[in-house]
Order: sequence, then C-alpha cells, then structure tokens
Amino acid sequence: MTGAVHCRRRKHRGLHPWVFSNEVVSVEGRPEPGDTVRVFDRREFLGSGMYNPHSLIAVRLYSDREREFDLDFIKERLRAAREYRGEVLSGEEDYRLCYGEGDGLPGLVVDKYGRHFVVQSHALAVERRLELVTRALLDSFEVESVYEKNDFRLRDPEGLPRREGPLHGVPGRQVPIAEAGARFQVDIALGQKTGWYFDQRVTRRRVREFARGRRFLDVFSYSGGFAVNAALGGAETVVAVDSSVTATGLGAANAAHNGVAECCEFRLEEAFRYLTGLARDRGGFDMVCLDPPAFIKAKREREGGLRGYRTINTLAMRLLPPGGILVTSSCSHHLFWQDFLDMLVGAARDAGREFTILERTSQGPDHPVLLSMPESEYLRCFILRVA
Repeated sequence: MTGAVHCRRRKHRGLHPWVFSNEVVSVEGRPEPGDTVRVFDRREFLGSGMYNPHSLIAVRLYSDREREFDLDFIKERLRAAREYRGEVLSGEEDYRLCYGEGDGLPGLVVDKYGRHFVVQSHALAVERRLELVTRALLDSFEVESVYEKNDFRLRDPEGLPRREGPLHGVPGRQVPIAEAGARFQVDIALGQKTGWYFDQRVTRRRVREFARGRRFLDVFSYSGGFAVNAALGGAETVVAVDSSVTATGLGAANAAHNGVAECCEFRLEEAFRYLTGLARDRGGFDMVCLDPPAFIKAKREREGGLRGYRTINTLAMRLLPPGGILVTSSCSHHLFWQDFLDMLVGAARDAGREFTILERTSQGPDHPVLLSMPESEYLRCFILRVA
C-alpha cells in the first residue's frame, strides 16, 4: 500500500465498491495511478482499493481488509469464483469465470472456454497486473491459452490503449464449447466481445422451451445461440439475421454441429431494413427474438438509443399474430427495467398490439449482481405474448 484515500461519508452508498472522484476528500502519501491504497470514510477504515486519480472512478474497492492485490489474492478470488460456478451452473465447464466487482476482482473479466481463457481489463491497476492474472490462471487451471481481448471503449476513461493478442499460448481459430447440451464453436480472435455471450444462457434456455412448433426469427443472431436453441426446442422453421459475414457463417456451422441445419436459414441482412420489409409484407413468424447491441453506451446517447429500441421492437411486434411471442433484450447499462418497460409499452402502442408479460430474465448466475451495486446488472430481457 502506498497511501490512503479519504472520502466523504457514504451514508447512501453503503458497500458500493466505487469511490468517484468527487467523493475524494484527501489523499495521504503519494500513490501513483494504478497503486493500491487504504480507503477511509472519514476516520472509518473501509478497505483496500485500486487508485486512479485520472478516472471518474477514483478508487475501486476490492477488499474490506488491508490486502495487497497480488498473486495470492488473485488466485484466492479465482478459486472462489470457480467454486461458486460449480454450485450454480450444474456441471457446465464453459462460463464467465470472473465478472469484475461481482467476484471481488474489480475491472477484470475472464471467460473460460474449456482450457482457453479470454481476459479483459478496464481498470489501470488490473492492467498493470495482467501478468499476475495470467500466472494465477496457469497455477489454478489446466490452460492451453490465455488471450487478451482489450479492444473495447470501457478502457478509454481509464486512459488505457485498445489492444488484443495472446498472453500465453495461442488459441485455435475456433474453440468448442457446450451449453445445456448444445455445442458451439467460438471464434475468440475474430468474434464479438470475448467470443460468446455467456450472459444470455438463461434466456436461451427459455427460448428452447417456448419454441416448439413455432416459426422463429432471430434478429442480431450473431453465432446462432438463440437460433440453434430454438431449433433444438422443436421450432418448425428458424431464420437468423445478422449484418456480419463472420457471424452468419459461424451460426450456420453451429446449426450443423447440432444437427439442425435443415430447419435453419442464416441471412446476411441489416436488421432494421429487414424487419421493415417483413412488417410491410406481414412476415410469417410467430416467435421473434431481438438481442441487439447496446444502443445506449453513454448517458448522452439515451434519447437516440431509446428511439432505436422503440423502432426495432415496434417492427418486431407488428409481425406477430395473436399468441405470438417476442423475446426482447437490452444490454445497455443506462436503460433500467422501468425505462425498458415504458419503451415497450410505447412500442406496443405504435404496433397496435397488446401483450402480456410471460417472464423477465437477466444475466446468468456467472454474472453475479451485487446488491449494493445496481450497475452490475445490465442485461434485461422481457418475454412477451400477444394477447
């Protein structure tokens, strides 16, 4: 520890692991950006944190004790994360191993694809300790490769450059994974985010259960997670739409891996344009899944993003007959449950449809949400049925 940070009294923020820059009252010693510090609320010791005075999040608390963020600490937290997932994921071997603050390792994301691991860091202190993270993985797991996928915008506020590449070994072009009995190929290097969206595992299972006998449309299909699950659930036909050649090719391959290629069609299309054409022609689907990228990536994008969500949901709703099902998601941190619901009410009004809410789902248990940190829940899904 190189110093101490004193912050304002945290009466309303309780155990929240972030200390924002405007909450810092004073700094003792001369800690450098990326150092670990002791953190105090007035005179009360709160714990140990990562310090970055150049970030809006000045301190990220990682322990309520005085602990160094060293190899032993990282290994301890990763072991606890693995044990927890062994309890909640019923023998699954592929999952998000570390979800930042939710696993007591702020700023660190690790996805486990069998013996291949993908690492993301969005905190300076973690960035400076990526070698320790790699060593912790090698000491704790059977590892073929560790790949850094740090090409995303969340690094910008921390002043971190975007980059990616191997930290240990070299992953194959495509890595096999299994989820709920289905098999998929993941492209770690060329795929979106870390290669696979583990956060949607709960909703994918629900899609499989609702899809029997339905004509299923998967919009923003990526590598076919929802499409393949719908087909495995007994969908009559499946059409999957994405604007990426890589994604549609991988999706078609995944359908073949699962023996459902005959009922699946993967189309290279722009989502809004494709749905507009279907709505004009009255479509031919009675179940639609929308899993778009985040339309609201910052608070200033909220108004435009809400318009995008409303438009895409209105178009999808117009396709559905009575009894039809819409599975719609948002991964925008800045769109909360009530905002999402209000948007859907407006979209249903625009579409001239009434819906009942069958279910609300969120990110899977390998993305643990802290009670004190609502920001750690970002994925919101509604399953709606045309009344």
